[in-house]
Amino acid sequence: MCFLLRKYPRNEEERFRIVVPNHIVPPKTPRKEHPNGKRPNNKVRTTKYTLLSFLPRNLLEQFHRVANLYFIFIVLLNWFPAINAFGKEIAMVPVLFVLGVSAVKDLFEDRRRYTSDKRVNNSTCRIYNSEIDRYKKVLWKEVRVGDLIHLSNNEVVPADILLLRSSDPNGICYIDTGHLDGETNLKQRQVAPGFVEKVGTYYFTV
Repeated sequence: MCFLLRKYPRNEEERFRIVVPNHIVPPKTPRKEHPNGKRPNNKVRTTKYTLLSFLPRNLLEQFHRVANLYFIFIVLLNWFPAINAFGKEIAMVPVLFVLGVSAVKDLFEDRRRYTSDKRVNNSTCRIYNSEIDRYKKVLWKEVRVGDLIHLSNNEVVPADILLLRSSDPNGICYIDTGHLDGETNLKQRQVAPGFVEKVGTYYFTV
């Protein structure tokens, strides 16, 4: 059994995207040989910097600001004797102060994003594990394309998913997307038509 997700193609060669359920793939299959191995993981990363890239990237961003470039230009002019209006070192103090304060502010903002990412990535959900034949709790960042996810009432959806089964007799569920679009009304979603009766290959339009 496999799930084919149809997308609007850029060209004829990209008409379909094949996703194989992970529970039918041998557990110890190398990532390079896994049919879903090339798919991106579910880890969220909204930070702009790393420990190595913070200083050069932050300076580059600050040098792209016209005001900062103007004041740096004034400092450089002050090093020429013919233009020197006040002490060279004194002229550098306000510029270094502004750059330093901006860097500290950016660092704290990025740290806050890192903390938020960590909280989201370490949230848990239940995915089906074929080795133990039951659903197992895993971190959101460990969810992979092709996993079967079990969601209960009022749980947060960990990724973009297709609804394959619902406890409702009519195969319906209601979702709250307030965090995404601000909508307060619940949206109705339904199990893919005919999914329960079919066995084999499935085509979904996304």
